[in-house]
Amino acid sequence: MKKLALILSLVIAANTQVLAAKERGGLAAAGSQGAAQEVSSTVNINSADAKELSRVLVGVGAKKAEAIIEYRQKFGPFKSANELTAVKGIGQKTVDKNKSKIKL
Repeated sequence: MKKLALILSLVIAANTQVLAAKERGGLAAAGSQGAAQEVSSTVNINSADAKELSRVLVGVGAKKAEAIIEYRQKFGPFKSANELTAVKGIGQKTVDKNKSKIKL
């Protein structure tokens, strides 16, 4: 009985760590196959919807994703990833963190 309780505690702790890693925007430390897929995802900033932008880009939530789309609609397609810094709320650090994930 004690062994079963210990096993259940370990499973719950592992799941908690995976969920926490997912919320932080990456699963590399979690060690699952899904982790490699999520971390290696890319997104086309000229065609992706807000949900996809916020899912793939680290530090970009729903509001910033909507701001990217509004900027794109107003000024046309992005010519470079660095142009994202013109979007309110997105700085160079955010762009640098996401360079490998951004496609044009």
